[in-house]
Amino acid sequence: MKNKKIGKYIAYATGEIILVVIGILIAVSLNNWNSSRKEKQQLLNIYGIIESDLQNDLKEIDEIQSFYKTVDPLYTKILNDSVRAIDYVINPQYTYLTIGFPEITFNKRGYNQLTDFNTDSYTDSLPTQIIEFYTERLREIKIDDDMRATDFKENYSHFKKNYTWWADLISFKPNKEFVAYALKDPDYKNRVATIYFITYKVFLPELEKFKKQAKVILEEIGKRKKE
Repeated sequence: MKNKKIGKYIAYATGEIILVVIGILIAVSLNNWNSSRKEKQQLLNIYGIIESDLQNDLKEIDEIQSFYKTVDPLYTKILNDSVRAIDYVINPQYTYLTIGFPEITFNKRGYNQLTDFNTDSYTDSLPTQIIEFYTERLREIKIDDDMRATDFKENYSHFKKNYTWWADLISFKPNKEFVAYALKDPDYKNRVATIYFITYKVFLPELEKFKKQAKVILEEIGKRKKE
């Protein structure tokens, strides 16, 4: 009789332990599911920021490409020795090809948040793809953009130190001496050729690479938002 009571007690205790263990496992499972859901939502929020960032970046790139498409014929005429003195009067853009350029600033808020986000538990390759995209493309564009800035500064310094027409030039006043220099001095053509090479052969192709890859990223983000 005593053994039967002990057996019932053990069975009861075992049942209680099993129930407790099951309860713990369910709680852990629910907690993991809830954490996973929150992390997924956080990642989707970051994707949304990256999406907005890239859309703004693409708009800025389009504006820069449009600008350089407009002034391309001006560079070409100078390099082909077909520009005339009257061209500098009719179109002031000829005068400022060597001392100014449109700047670009990339939006990196989403990228910065993604690099701080722990993606180790994700099998999805998109976060890694986005980080690699930003790391590579921004590095290459910065190198080219620094070349543009350095060349601009060198031209600015050279003109300021060596030519009396500089004051009129930066005051947007017509100046025959500058036009004579631009038409007759090989130094000016060399400077225009350098800018043309940096811009059209180096910088703009990198912007186009950014555009193409950014559009792929945006397509992938769109797919994740629909899942």
